[in-house]
Amino acid sequence: MEQNNNLSIKTLQPTFITVDEMAKLLSIARVTAYQLTKTKNFPCFHIGKRIIIPLHAFNEWVEKQAESKSTILELR
Repeated sequence: MEQNNNLSIKTLQPTFITVDEMAKLLSIARVTAYQLTKTKNFPCFHIGKRIIIPLHAFNEWVEKQAESKSTILELR
C-alpha cells in the first residue's frame, strides 16, 4: 500500500511565533519586542506567562503599519 505524503510549503510554516522570533524577524531588541506586544492592537495572546503571536495576524499587522507609516514606539 502506497502512502501519500503530499506536504505543501504552507504546512511547513509555523502558525504561531514567539516574541523572540518576532524580534529576529523585525531586527529589533528583545526588550523592544516585548514592549511592542503591549501596544494597542498588537496581535497576541497569553498562555500562562507565554506570549503567543499568530503569524498571519502579525504579517497583516506589519503590512498595515507599513502602509500607514506608523511610529509604534518612541525611543527616549
